[in-house]
Amino acid sequence: MDATSPKEKFHQDPQNGASINSHGQPAEPLNGTLVRNELQLPYPVPASGPSQNGDSVAHPNNSNLSNGLGTRNSAIDDMNHGHGHLADIKGNLPNESTTASFFSTPSQGKSSTAPSTNLNSMSSAPTPADSRTKDIMSEFANYRPRSSIPVRLPAPVYAQQCVAAAYASRLNPYALHQKEQEALQDHLCHLHVTVYLNIRNGILRLWTRNPMVSVTKEEALGCAKDYRWMNLASFAYDWLVRNGYINFGCVEIPVPLLPPKKGRRKEGPIIVVIGAGMAGLGCARQLEGFFNHYRDTSTTPRVFVLEGRRRLGGRIYSHPLQGLQSSTLPPGLVPKAEMGAQIVVGFDHGNPLDQIIRGQLALSYHLLRDISTIYDIDGSPVDEVRDAMDERLYNDVLDRSGLYRHKSLLVPTAEGDRDLVNTGRDTSISDGVTVRQYEEARAAGTVGLLLPAKRLRRGVGHKTAEIKPTGAPVPDLDPAEEPPAAFACQTMGWKLNEGISPKDNIDLDPVAKASQFQTLGNVMDEGVHQYQRMLPLTPKDMRLINWHLANLEYANATNISRLSLSGWDQDMGNEFEGEHSQVIGGFQQVPYGLWSSPTKLDVRTNKIVTSITYSSSAGSAKQKAIVHCDDGDSITADMVVYTGSLGTLKHRTVQFSPPLPEWKLGAIDRLGFGVMNKVILAFDQPFWDTERDMFGLLREPKNRESMVQEDYAANRAHQAECTPDAEIITEVMSQLRNVFKNVAVPDPLETIITRWGTDKFTKGSYSYVAAQALPGDYDLMAKSIGNLHFAGEATCGTHPATVHGAYLSGLRAASQIINSILGPIQIPEPLVPDKGKTVPLGTGVLAQTQPHHIPLDNNSSSLEAHDYYYYYYHPNHQQSTPQKPPATTRAAYEQAMLDAVYAETGPPIPRPTRSGLNPFLLYQKDFWPKARSQCDTAHQTTTKDPTAKAPRDAVRQALGLMWRQASEEEKRPYLEQAALNRQANAEISARWRLDSAQWAKQSSSAKKRWREANPFEFWLGAPAPAVVEPPTGEEPPLKKLNPSPSLPVSAPLSSQGNGS
Repeated sequence: MDATSPKEKFHQDPQNGASINSHGQPAEPLNGTLVRNELQLPYPVPASGPSQNGDSVAHPNNSNLSNGLGTRNSAIDDMNHGHGHLADIKGNLPNESTTASFFSTPSQGKSSTAPSTNLNSMSSAPTPADSRTKDIMSEFANYRPRSSIPVRLPAPVYAQQCVAAAYASRLNPYALHQKEQEALQDHLCHLHVTVYLNIRNGILRLWTRNPMVSVTKEEALGCAKDYRWMNLASFAYDWLVRNGYINFGCVEIPVPLLPPKKGRRKEGPIIVVIGAGMAGLGCARQLEGFFNHYRDTSTTPRVFVLEGRRRLGGRIYSHPLQGLQSSTLPPGLVPKAEMGAQIVVGFDHGNPLDQIIRGQLALSYHLLRDISTIYDIDGSPVDEVRDAMDERLYNDVLDRSGLYRHKSLLVPTAEGDRDLVNTGRDTSISDGVTVRQYEEARAAGTVGLLLPAKRLRRGVGHKTAEIKPTGAPVPDLDPAEEPPAAFACQTMGWKLNEGISPKDNIDLDPVAKASQFQTLGNVMDEGVHQYQRMLPLTPKDMRLINWHLANLEYANATNISRLSLSGWDQDMGNEFEGEHSQVIGGFQQVPYGLWSSPTKLDVRTNKIVTSITYSSSAGSAKQKAIVHCDDGDSITADMVVYTGSLGTLKHRTVQFSPPLPEWKLGAIDRLGFGVMNKVILAFDQPFWDTERDMFGLLREPKNRESMVQEDYAANRAHQAECTPDAEIITEVMSQLRNVFKNVAVPDPLETIITRWGTDKFTKGSYSYVAAQALPGDYDLMAKSIGNLHFAGEATCGTHPATVHGAYLSGLRAASQIINSILGPIQIPEPLVPDKGKTVPLGTGVLAQTQPHHIPLDNNSSSLEAHDYYYYYYHPNHQQSTPQKPPATTRAAYEQAMLDAVYAETGPPIPRPTRSGLNPFLLYQKDFWPKARSQCDTAHQTTTKDPTAKAPRDAVRQALGLMWRQASEEEKRPYLEQAALNRQANAEISARWRLDSAQWAKQSSSAKKRWREANPFEFWLGAPAPAVVEPPTGEEPPLKKLNPSPSLPVSAPLSSQGNGS
């Protein structure tokens, strides 16, 4: 086969091929609605079977989702009860294999309606200002506290699941997000931050444990433990929804049932998204979800996506390999090669692709193994020990260059009580100090003036985990200094050159500080040059070090001589965790999934945008934007989201009217946009080790024995843009045959060479921090201008140059748009009602009900008891509206009945106390005097006061330490006594239940007879209440079952000693 023919055919249209399945149609992801309807199951059940690599896995949560739609908690918590996270681990092992069959369905178009500026937000709008005095219980009458908290799950286990969910959502479980604090700081008491975090983390737990089903407001408010916290839960739910932390991706957002409004329906808002990559599709899908969530029957919102190519995905393009067949792929998939984005850089610690790839689309993926072998220029594998030494030396140079990194300013936010969050407990006290007041006082060091009196605790904390063994105080140590370079090299295994002392160091300051816009490459080259003086480096060492430098350039899509020294890794600290992986069947399945599930987005391909007219004034709802296409079409929109690459902005391929402001153009010009190209070779059979996913090849400079660092620098990606295909393929095949000398390396069946730099829709691969860039340039890229918004990987400063960064930027743009339509989340006043002001619904607490006052005549001062019946019931007393008797009188009637019944049967039998179940408390009784004596002695030594007494907390902490350090023999008697007490308590409780059931039966009969003998209408004027004797044949009532003679009365099983 002619090696160039398929390649040349590809280059006729290098990036426009469509991702297809075996039937020639676009590969569609799972449709959750179809699966639920057809299989009568709420979740997809992927078919189990080995993948082409034998180690693909699906989302671990899919194995747990088995009960029914809407049973989010019961389906999971029943299995996890008593096991913590163990149930989640099943199904997520490398050797387990799960693949998904894809159902092709016609578009199930739904007419979704969306909000205008006066949206009726059924699911999330808080109480408006004109009704803030409304009772919070009536506002949330349809919601139940704790309904989303598993009853049978221990509180600490539930709390840890909530903490893990926050980490899995890129949020700190113990502190507010900056945007949360901005919204709540003037409304929330700083002591209630813990309560808010517990609720917010609980909502995130619902989402992360089942991303196939959207979290409803009812479920979210069920994470609150009391009606008092309902406003907090409502805000947390709204904030998480609007900012894309929950209910994102390929999940169906139910449309609330609202009565249609009278009048003519209004068009809009109309949103136009330019670009159908991950940012554009993610933004459009999120907006569709918002318009379902915040439905308004008086408007008809529409979202259009314009894409210049014939396909979806943008810089994600999985090209089908026509000449290659595979019998190991799942049904419906064909072999494909990734032309652009390829790797998922870890699913853990907040990657939103986790929920989409593993939780919603159930795509199979292959966990990548690190490069284990690097081959030298002669084809021989490099010695692993030598490679490790060179890699450590490279890392040392990189770390020393990192000392010149720009120090970003981290603004701390309000934190909750870590111990309470970890144990799932709330605090109910309030001191009236808002988050803003407390944080400002803390920053100024004046918290003591803000809170002059220390708050007294109720009870005594028992925090034995914080006890530290007593001993001499340790002096403060100076921060450890970086060891000298020569000494560091010795620890790596290097031998120093003659005349070099372990105290010798390298000095990068002269080069690093020579320019305000110094590059990483110049400083690292200087570091390598200075190490050549210290160490016996060889040309092979230089090749290995430069291989690692080239790997760094691959991550940034540019030569390191263009990277900013102070900001090249400005996203450091936001990396996700977990092994890198590759989607089996093509990464392009992900954007196609966003497009098609749960309903197809309105994407219009072959629409090349040439210019955008927008309004630069913020808040002008009447001024529209107009998008002009090269085919003459124009679309008028309320808002536009531009998701084109930074390369297109740099080349001004789209004209903006008015022109973009200088601050935006400055950021565009200062940031860099690199090029990274690939050479794809397809072979019928592998001639390499299939147990390895990657291997490395060293490159030689023009002078093979060169020790000059500059000789190893190159711009291979840019060179490939203008190098003939045949020359590139000949060079690559020569290197492969040099490495695999012992096998006959055949000619490839198909070859493809990408040229992203000349692609008119991208003009490059991905962004990087160039030498001239400023720290806030990514934020400027993300900033909107009037009704023109921006998204794409180059607008995501925390995750630039990544697929997940592009997707997150789309969520951010959608959040900006919905906030501009709805306005900020309204916060009621007070956000948290004072304790005791509300009564849980259905409690029947009459004492807190305002009494009903009976209207009196002008000459009457009171209403006699015999007048009561006449006023309310006598037919001759005319009333325009029948009135009910006052609740206080009804309560008196009920109390009279109870007095009569209790005189016969006795009051309810109290539940017996359960004591002696904690072996530590039994231990405490015996060892309290000893611990008290030791603590008093230590306290007297510290204070030099022979009469000083240790605080009770100190004694308790010492007892906790003694218990933890006690041997099993010392603990055994207390453990056995606790077991005996537990058995005795069980027997007593069983007898109490029998006696209580008998008492309930007798008291019910007595109440019935009393009501028959004393009707409420005649009760006030009647003499002393009486109890009617039971009819003949009915068992006579028992006399005073309390205390029951069958219930033994004994001393407590154990005492808590002096420390109780």
